[in-house]
Amino acid sequence: MRRGRQPDLTPGQDSFLDVVANLVGILIILIMIVGARAREALVDVVPEATDTETTIAAQAADLKSVADSVEHDTRDMAAKLERQDLEIAYRQKERDKLLVRLTAFEKEIASAREKLGAAEQSELDAQRRTAELEQDLDELGAARGALENATGAASVIEHLPTPMAKTVFGTELHVRLARGRLVVLPWEELVDKLKDEAQQQLWKLKNAPSITETAGPVEGFRIRYTLRQSESSIESKVGPVIQRHVELDRFELIPVSDDLGEPIETALRDGSRFMAHLGNADPKRTTITVWVYPENFDQFRSLKSMLYQRGFLSAARPMPEGVHIGGSPHGTRSSAQ
Repeated sequence: MRRGRQPDLTPGQDSFLDVVANLVGILIILIMIVGARAREALVDVVPEATDTETTIAAQAADLKSVADSVEHDTRDMAAKLERQDLEIAYRQKERDKLLVRLTAFEKEIASAREKLGAAEQSELDAQRRTAELEQDLDELGAARGALENATGAASVIEHLPTPMAKTVFGTELHVRLARGRLVVLPWEELVDKLKDEAQQQLWKLKNAPSITETAGPVEGFRIRYTLRQSESSIESKVGPVIQRHVELDRFELIPVSDDLGEPIETALRDGSRFMAHLGNADPKRTTITVWVYPENFDQFRSLKSMLYQRGFLSAARPMPEGVHIGGSPHGTRSSAQ
């Protein structure tokens, strides 16, 4: 037999299903609203993140630029310190050599005086005074002969006092008197040029015991210099240690032209370039070192007279014809009068 139809659901069950359906619909709507708002918020946040990344990238670039600048300044400072160390070592070595020589001379003089008695010392002083008087007598004789042979207006023979020479340790202004022309030598500028360029040539000494290079020109002069390797032995706790270092062997100034400077007559007048250099120098602290060639010895006397009148000490450096002005760490200082 067929079963009969089941009875319809009760009204309460229909209401429950309606409520569930409504809740599901509300949840779907809420989910859609939340999703839409989340999408809008995401769209708003993305530009902010992009702006932040751009700012960070710009700051990173600025920091890198600052770091590069600091690194560059550090390298420059290290190079300057290295050049200063080289100069200090060079000056210290030169000073030590001068002190050794000075000490040796003082010991020799003291030893010689100790060996002399009072009478012998008096005799030595008398001989020195006699030599000075003989020099004055010769100059007076020359002046008398000139007066006796003069046919025109009387000429004045100027006698400059000749004080005891003393070694120059202050500022020196170097000038060259050659071919009747006087020129101030750019001494300090060329030495600075040598120091700067010598640093760049040190690598050549890896395969050679010495090198010769040229720097400049500066104010009409080039400087040709020779660097060489040297060794020294020092005592240490483990025994003698050999140190190798580079030192300046010699240098010379090479003019680019024969007509540098001014004619000596022009240079000794007010308003000349040479007088301008003298105006910037302190007579109490500056010695004028004159590198003079044989054909200009007479003109040097006029220059020395002018310098004496202005309160400057002068030191003559006679030069053989055809030889360039130069020096070395093993040379001697000028003696001023």
